[in-house]
Amino acid sequence: MELYKLLSELLSRIEENVSGTREAEYLVDLPISIVHLRRLFKFAFGVPLQSYIRSRKLAASLENLMLSEKRILDIAIECGYEHEQTYIRAFKREYGLMPGECRHSGKNIQITAPLHLFPKNNVCGNLVYGPNMVMMPSFHLIGQMFRIEIAEAPTKAPEAAKQFWWNNRHKVPSPVEPNIYYGLTKTLDPSFSWTHYLPSIRVQNLNDIPDGFSGDTVPASLCVGFRYIGNHHYEEISELRAEALYHAIDRLAKENEGKYELLDSEFFVEKINTDAYDGEYCQMEWFAPIRVK
Repeated sequence: MELYKLLSELLSRIEENVSGTREAEYLVDLPISIVHLRRLFKFAFGVPLQSYIRSRKLAASLENLMLSEKRILDIAIECGYEHEQTYIRAFKREYGLMPGECRHSGKNIQITAPLHLFPKNNVCGNLVYGPNMVMMPSFHLIGQMFRIEIAEAPTKAPEAAKQFWWNNRHKVPSPVEPNIYYGLTKTLDPSFSWTHYLPSIRVQNLNDIPDGFSGDTVPASLCVGFRYIGNHHYEEISELRAEALYHAIDRLAKENEGKYELLDSEFFVEKINTDAYDGEYCQMEWFAPIRVK
C-alpha cells in the first residue's frame, strides 16, 4: 500500500474508533507490523503513535467530561481505559489537572487536534508537508556548479546531485555537516531559460575552495519550507518524483499567495539529511525566501 494511502487509512481508523484500547485494533488488514508502523508514524508526523492515540482518546473524553454529569469511571471506560485511576493519571499528565478539577476550573484546555492528510499532500503516493515559515540563518556552501536548463531540471538536477555526492563531496575540506546534502538553485536573470545549480555541503567559510569547485553563501532569509517523505532511498528521487514534488510545492505556495510572495526566482535550497534514512523512508526539505504581504 502506498505511504499516503496507508497513513490516511490509519488516521481515519483512529478517529472512527478513538476508544480503541490497543494499537493492534487499528492495524486489521493493513499490510504493516506494529513495529514498522510505529517507526513510520514517528518519521512522518514527529510524534510517537502511542502518544498520539492517547492524546486523541483524552481529547475525545473531554466532551463527555465537560458536557455531561457522567461519572469519571464511566467516561474512562467509554474512552478505552479499563481502570479509572489509569485514566486519571493519563489525564493529569496530558492536561496538568485531574478530570474533576478540569470540570470546575473554568480554564481553556488545549487538546491535540486530529491529524489529516489531503490530496494536496500526495506526491506519487508519498507525502509533502507545508508550507511553514522559517527564519533561515546565513550559511556557506562548497560544491560543483552546473548550468541546467529549467525544462530539464527534474532530470538533470538529481543526476548532478548524485554525481557530486557519490564522487566528489569527500574533496570538500572540513565540512560542517558531512552527512547533509544541499542543492542550491539560483536564477541569475528571470529572462534566462537556465539556472545555476550547486550540489554542495555546508562549510564554516569559503577560504579553502578546491580547484574545480565553487562556493556560495545563502543569505539569512525569511523562508517558506516544505518537507517531503518518500518510501524509497533518498538517491531514488527520480525525475517523476522530483517533478511531482515541484508541482506540489508550487500548488501549496499559490494557495498562500495572500499571505506572502514567494521569491524562488532568487534562489531555493534542497536539504537532505542522509542519516535520516532508516532503511525504508527518506525525507527532503525545500526552502525559498518570501516577502510577507
